[in-house]
Amino acid sequence: MESTFTTSDGIKLYTKTWKPQVASSIHLIFVHGFSDHVNAYYALFPTLASPPYNITVHGFDQRGWGRSAPKKSDWGVTSGTHQVLSDIAEYISQISSSITTGEQSSTLFLMGHSMGGAESLMYVLSDPKSFSVTPSKPSLPISGLLLESPHIGFPPQSKPNSLVVLAGRLAAKVAPRFQMVQELDASFMSRDPQVCRDWEEDPLCHDTGTLEGLAGLLDRANYLNAFGETGNARSDMRHTLPCPVWWAHGTADKVCDFDSSRKLYDRLIANDQTSNAAKQSRFVAYEGAYHKLHGEPDGVGEKFARDAADWMLQIADIDSFQSTDSTSTRGESFAATAGTASTSAGGAEDVRSKL
Repeated sequence: MESTFTTSDGIKLYTKTWKPQVASSIHLIFVHGFSDHVNAYYALFPTLASPPYNITVHGFDQRGWGRSAPKKSDWGVTSGTHQVLSDIAEYISQISSSITTGEQSSTLFLMGHSMGGAESLMYVLSDPKSFSVTPSKPSLPISGLLLESPHIGFPPQSKPNSLVVLAGRLAAKVAPRFQMVQELDASFMSRDPQVCRDWEEDPLCHDTGTLEGLAGLLDRANYLNAFGETGNARSDMRHTLPCPVWWAHGTADKVCDFDSSRKLYDRLIANDQTSNAAKQSRFVAYEGAYHKLHGEPDGVGEKFARDAADWMLQIADIDSFQSTDSTSTRGESFAATAGTASTSAGGAEDVRSKL
């Protein structure tokens, strides 16, 4: 189902919802990546919305991207991090309000890919007071965060030139909306040549950002990467997870660095390894996989969708169970059904998925 969502500053954003054919109490809000859009995720959303999962998926094209940027002059015009996160907050508020109208027992998840993964993580780690959003009704809490190949750092082959970055930052102060093409290598997207061609030929994947938007993308990655390396969190940011996280990354990702991603996950778990959020969190390493896990060949894309759906169903079951105030061993049951895993230093399970 296609629609539009109007932000508080009057920008119309394209939205799409994938609804199961049966009543659903599990809802997922998805945030796409750089030079991407919600209709480019292949079978991921239809799979999540189909039996046996029956998860309602809500997605939107971020300002500057996809069908939310109908004119070339709109391409990449995202504004800075505050605006990006405010858009996410407003969309979550709208979806949450619509859900609570008739589904008080629903469970809400947030998922982001690549740039959208970093944005989603920044959102849950940020002080909620940072966003001037007043829901018309009480909002549902986010019960779990899912990250696909989040942009925490650059691998060596994709790292931008430091002098170019410095020049861009300086220019952004003078001409923040100046557009520039930041071309990504299509061959880095997936091990499936057709997925690479699809991305390269898609007119909505325009590789165009503004100086302000690109600076914000780099700033978010730099902060998260430094946090993973040193553990130094900003005063306005959480240093622990407010909800469980399912963190998936391909070990051969040439767009977003696997090692930086893993370090930040370990840091967040180590900061609060005794909490329920840490105990229920998972880091899944897809051996040899590239950036678009949802578009990987040889059954990997399908397995990625199943893994994400299974985790959401398990967390939703935990939430439902905990709300009954029972004292059964639900945590032990969750660990037993999580699949083959080895315990990581942080205390949560680290699943390494073989291709």
